[in-house]
Amino acid sequence: MSLVPATHSALMGVYLKLGAIVLFCTMDSMVKALGGTYDAFQLMVFRSAIALLPVAYFIRRAGGLRSLRPNRPWLQGLRILVAFGSTLGFFYVFPRMPLVDAYAISYAAPLFMVALSVPMLGEPVGWRRWTAVIVGFVGVLIMLDPWGIEFHAMSLIVLGATFCYALSTVMLRLLSRHDSDVVALFWLSIVTTAAALVGAVPAWVWPTPIDWLWLCVMGLLGGTAQILNTRAWRLTPTAVLAPFDYASIVLAMLFGYLWFKEEPSWTVWFGLPLVIGSGLYILHRERVRAREARARVA
Repeated sequence: MSLVPATHSALMGVYLKLGAIVLFCTMDSMVKALGGTYDAFQLMVFRSAIALLPVAYFIRRAGGLRSLRPNRPWLQGLRILVAFGSTLGFFYVFPRMPLVDAYAISYAAPLFMVALSVPMLGEPVGWRRWTAVIVGFVGVLIMLDPWGIEFHAMSLIVLGATFCYALSTVMLRLLSRHDSDVVALFWLSIVTTAAALVGAVPAWVWPTPIDWLWLCVMGLLGGTAQILNTRAWRLTPTAVLAPFDYASIVLAMLFGYLWFKEEPSWTVWFGLPLVIGSGLYILHRERVRAREARARVA
């Protein structure tokens, strides 16, 4: 059997992932810029509502509204609730702390995913990967700096949002066994828009004409990035794709410095190598286990 189609699909997934990273970082920077004027709930309304435009194209290709019925509605609902908490946490934090600091703490997500994969997916985790998870959490603690004067509640909110993101991703892997990507994207956008609108009404600020444009662009970027990211995870193995997440730190530093004149906290430089190193080691172990499994089959 030829490996060319599989290799081509994996490479396409990498390209889609890189495109999603650029769009997500741009969207997050816009959230940070607009967050001084508009409430996090209001930003989420535009993020989710406008995201339905690119999703509508894939709904049509999938067979129309008939394709949107979930096979596991209770699991979809729970995943939407967790993803809502993740987005709300990040949207609240981005205007209130350096972008690169928030991104650095969010790199704890792969560590959470490893820990959650045991009870939720039944995946075995050996002592090497558990050791890497512990080292990664040490790195996160260093970046949080709970004993220093720089520590504040924003760091804990980022960590909580990161945990929710990891949990929603693991739940999405569960849902992929029962529902298509279109089902997950559509219901997430619809429910998030409705819930965010309820929270946004009390503090709603009517946007200026130019802000209408920026808010719509922000939502379009987020929706397109979500589609690219979801498709990339389906095309490419996790062990190949996950390391590219760390490329976003470069864009976060670039946007933070050029757009907001921000510089990372000193603790980031000490903790980030531990988090990235532990994440890359976990991915290395995934490759080793996959290679051993192929050898047993052969």
